[in-house]
Parts: sequence; C-alpha cells; structure tokens
Amino acid sequence: MKLPKISFRLRLFLFFFLLIGVGLSLQLNVLLSELKPGLRQATEESMVDAANLLAEIATPEFVRGELINGEFDRAFNAFKQRELNAKIWTKAKTESLLRVYITDSQGVVVYHSEGRDIGKSYYRWNDVHRTLHGQYGARSTEAVKGDPLTSEMYVAAPIMVGEQVIGVLTLVKPNLSLQPFLEVSRDKVERFGMVLILLAVILGLAVSYWLTGSIRKLRDYAVSVSQGTEAASVPQFSDIELEHLAQAMAHMRVQLEGKNYVEQYIHSLTHEMKSPVAAIKGAAELLEQGLPVADQAHFIANIKNESVRIETLINQLLALAALENQQGLQNIVQVDLRQLAQVVVERLDLALKEKQLTVNIEGVGSVQGDGFLLGQGIENLVTNAIDFSPIGTEIGMILNADKERVIIDVTDQGPGLPDYALPRVFERFYSLPRPDTGKKSSGLGLSFVQQICYLHQAQCRLQNGEQGAIAQLILPLTQPKKS
Repeated sequence: MKLPKISFRLRLFLFFFLLIGVGLSLQLNVLLSELKPGLRQATEESMVDAANLLAEIATPEFVRGELINGEFDRAFNAFKQRELNAKIWTKAKTESLLRVYITDSQGVVVYHSEGRDIGKSYYRWNDVHRTLHGQYGARSTEAVKGDPLTSEMYVAAPIMVGEQVIGVLTLVKPNLSLQPFLEVSRDKVERFGMVLILLAVILGLAVSYWLTGSIRKLRDYAVSVSQGTEAASVPQFSDIELEHLAQAMAHMRVQLEGKNYVEQYIHSLTHEMKSPVAAIKGAAELLEQGLPVADQAHFIANIKNESVRIETLINQLLALAALENQQGLQNIVQVDLRQLAQVVVERLDLALKEKQLTVNIEGVGSVQGDGFLLGQGIENLVTNAIDFSPIGTEIGMILNADKERVIIDVTDQGPGLPDYALPRVFERFYSLPRPDTGKKSSGLGLSFVQQICYLHQAQCRLQNGEQGAIAQLILPLTQPKKS
C-alpha cells in the first residue's frame, strides 16, 4: 500500500510534536503518579512529629494508669470538638479526623480516642509490633476491605521510661482527608500539562516553519532557474550546510547553462553586428562609385566609426555575459537619455534614409546606468520600429521623467502586433515577418533589451497603441551599488 505524500513541514511538525508530546506525557504521568505517594509521605512525616509529641504528653498518665478520663483524654476530646477555620489552598478545613489509640507493652489497647477495642490485642499490627521491637512502626490499612477510599494511615511512637519501651501511641489519619488536596494538585498539573502541550504545538509550528523556510527558498530558486528566470538570485542562509547547498545549486546552474550562454551570445553578437556591418558595406559601395573627396572623407569616417562600434560591441557583449553571472552593473555613470537618443538616431541615419523615416525626440531625462548598454537597448527598439514602419512615416521617442523613474516610449505607425505574439515578443529567437520584405530577424533584439533592463533594475514592455506599436522602457533614476 502506497503511503500518501505529505509535506516536509508537516513531517517535521509531527516529529517535533511527537517527540515533545511523548516527553511531556511521560513527565506528566510520572508527576501525577508521584503526587499521591508524595503527599502521603509529607503527611506521614508530620504525623511522626505529632505522634511522638502526643506520646510524651501521654506518658505520665500511661504510667499511672489514668489515661481513660484523664487530662490527655479530656484534651483530645476537646481538640476533636474544636471548630477549625483553616483554608489550605482552595480547600477549607473545619474539623480534624485524627484518632489515637495506645497499647501497653503486650500490644493490648489501654486507650482509644473513640472508646472502643479496650483490652483488645493490636500486637499483630505493624505499627504496634515494630514499635515494641524498637523499629519504626507505620502501616496503611483499608477500613473497608477492597475499598481504597477507606484506607487510613497509622503512625506509631514509642512510650518510654528511660530506654525501655513500655507502650505504643498510634496516630490515625484517613487518607480520604488528603483527597481534596490531591485533586487540586492533579488539576493544576493537568492544566499545566495542557498549557505545555499547547506551547509545544505552537513551538513545533514555529520551528517547522522556520526550518522549512530555508528549504522553500531553495525550492523557489530551483523553480526560477528551471523556468529560465535570469533574475533568480542565490538565496543567502546563516546555516553553513544550507549555504553550501545553495552555492552548489548556483554552481550547477552555471555549469548547466554554460553551453546555452555561449550559443545565446553568439547569436546576440551576430545580430547586433548586422547594423554596423551594413553601414560599412553601404559606405564601401558608395566609395566605389567615385564620390567627391568631401563625401569620401565622410564615408571613410563612417567606416572607422562603425569598426570601432563593432569592436566595442564585441567587448561589451562579453562583459554582459560576465554581468549576467554577477547579477549587476559595474560601470554605472549618469546618462543623459536625450543626448544618448540623439546619438542613436545619428547612428541609424542610413537605415532611416532608406525608408525616408524621421525620428521625433521629445522630453528629457537622466538616469544612472551603463551608457553603452542603454544605447544598445534604445537602438534595438528604434531598429525594430524602423523594420515595421511604413515608408515616409515618423518614429516617435518620448521621455517622461518623474521623481523616481524615466519612461521612454518608442512608437511607430506600422501594423502593430497580432494578439498571439504579444506574450512572446521577448522570447529568444521569436520574431515576426517584416511587412516590406516578409523576412524574420534572429529574434534576439528584444531579448537583448530585456537583459539590459534586468541589469538596470528596469522594465520593458511592448504593446499596441492607437496606431502601430509602442515599445516602452521604464528606468529607475538610481542604481544600487556595484556588485
């Protein structure tokens, strides 16, 4: 039979509660089992003192044979008739149930506080027999055989003349008189036990939640990694073993994703090199046509600039790979976004002229970040807008800044995005056919933008507007400290 699956937290709680519960139950059972004998032992100890005191008081009249109707008898009867007004704990005590009998050296009763059994031999009883032989005499006997509630405690003290035992005084107390105090003690112990068990439940829940919290962090990290979430950060633990496990999982992630990283960045590199290579190729073709010297110088300068751009792009992509592992930026500066956008538009001048497009930049904004990467992100959005814009239209770029962030909206007047594509536009290698050529790109441009946003603690969105698509970057004004 297959056992049902239960959570580790529940297993831990049940184990903890079982462990604590069994321990508490054993302790409470031992405590409850010791209550009755402990209370009787304390009572017996006080009865020993009382019996020996009464024995000293009764000795003179015992020697003279004047116990019956003597001073001892009158005093004890007066004590029995005395109305007590004592409140012990929560129980009131109004009368005493003590009895006394005295036997001679042969164990024969010579005095009984209830006036019975005079002349009867008690020698066979342990309290009398042992005391006459110089031992401590005590016993517990049921007044009604088979009924433990009628048991009585008998504690004897020797009546002595010099070193000779000439008689025995036995003090009798019903155990039933101890029952109210035993019940009070048992109730307190049981209530205390219930409180302890309740505390054990609360403590068990707290401990199991605390211990499984670390496991939940590891689980969430593993789920994020399995879903390809690049923002998944390695959880930190104070426990050495869990910390080592988290680091081992992170190392395993790096090892497993290493091949994918290489492939992704090769695609990213080739994708991002298309634009500068096309610019160099176009400039070279124009130079072959025998342009005037001034124009030649202009296009030669473009070739040099684009060559530098390619080199920088390669270096920055390699740096980006390292940044993904570090989960942060290392080159954080203050970036003027309007100025950066103007540089990007100038860089895309040839592509814009081919489709007779214009870019209208509105607003200002400044943030902390990596200027090169932010430029690459904006360029990807503008390039995407160029690909989907009809000839002769305008691309808008609006910068809206407030106290916490800068929002960059890049809009085009193209056909917009089909509904089925909206959830997938940032997936790697996912691309839509261009309206003018029907060809698809590598599908890495927007995923590259998304990675740049992640590194800048930013957000990127792509949605349809009233006419065409709207690509949006939401950048915080400041960045956390370098990792």
